[in-house]
Amino acid sequence: MRAVLSALATSHKVGIAVVAGVFIAFALASSFLVPSWQPNFPGRRVGLFVALTVLLTAGMLAAVIALAGEPKEERAAAGEQTTAEATTTKPTPPAPAAKGDAAAGKTLFSAQGCNACHTFKPAGATAKVGPDLDNVAADAQKANRGSVEQYVTESIEDPNAYVVPGFPKGVMPAFASLSDKQVADLVAFVTGG
Repeated sequence: MRAVLSALATSHKVGIAVVAGVFIAFALASSFLVPSWQPNFPGRRVGLFVALTVLLTAGMLAAVIALAGEPKEERAAAGEQTTAEATTTKPTPPAPAAKGDAAAGKTLFSAQGCNACHTFKPAGATAKVGPDLDNVAADAQKANRGSVEQYVTESIEDPNAYVVPGFPKGVMPAFASLSDKQVADLVAFVTGG
């Protein structure tokens, strides 16, 4: 969930916070403040109270849908751009220098928060923010960026070099702090090596 929130633009976060603040203020005022002034609240104005409550609820839902979603134009452009990039640029990164340790990679997978964004059965991960890593071999073949190991290495070191269609760019962080050995360990775990 934190990855999804961090992917939102600041203006969208502020918009959601403002709408949520109004909704919360209304709920607190109608629960505690107004009844202390008018014990019969909402009284004869129950219809107005219900209409205002429904309006604020609909406004909160609309704000979340509108501000938390990626604009359709950008989503379509990202899909077209990713497809175009996949067919026009096909550099193959160098193979990992050393064979990794899958057991160490499993530990790193969890420690680096990969399980918060990806589905991957060997890690017990079921997140949907990023591509399903159970399909990494098929994704690597579609990407046409070298072997599965090269594809996974590139995805870890330069996640925006190729993005699986249907997923936005800029969400996965580059793991620049990882050593070559740690990258090789993650690659070994993800590829089943």
